[in-house]
Parts: sequence; structure tokens; C-alpha cells
Amino acid sequence: HKGVDYFHEGEELDYVHSGRVQVTVGDHVNTLAAGDCLHFNSGIPHKLKSISDERAELLVVIYTP
Repeated sequence: HKGVDYFHEGEELDYVHSGRVQVTVGDHVNTLAAGDCLHFNSGIPHKLKSISDERAELLVVIYTP
């Protein structure tokens, strides 16, 4: 899976249900596994990428004012 770049107003919460993902927010690289979550300002350019052979499933909650 190639990473996908995003940029949108508001906030985002990514919860990893299964697999492992790399979430880059600005210059910060975060590695998340099942049960991990990350909350950030989604106005900062961010990128999500699966980094395991296991299928990654995420719950992504986006808040826009």
C-alpha cells in the first residue's frame, strides 16, 4: 500500500483496530499497532501508510468546525 497524503481543516483521531500503520504528521513519524490511537490537528499535512503484511483496519474520526 502506498501512503496517501491528506490535508484538511479540523482535527483527526486515528484508532488502529488491526495491523500496523505509520502516520506522519508534519515532520513527526508515528508507528501505531492494534489498540493504539493518535489525535492531531488535521490542518497539518499528514500521511498514512500500512507497514505490515497484515491487513490494517482503522477507525478514523474527523472533526471539522
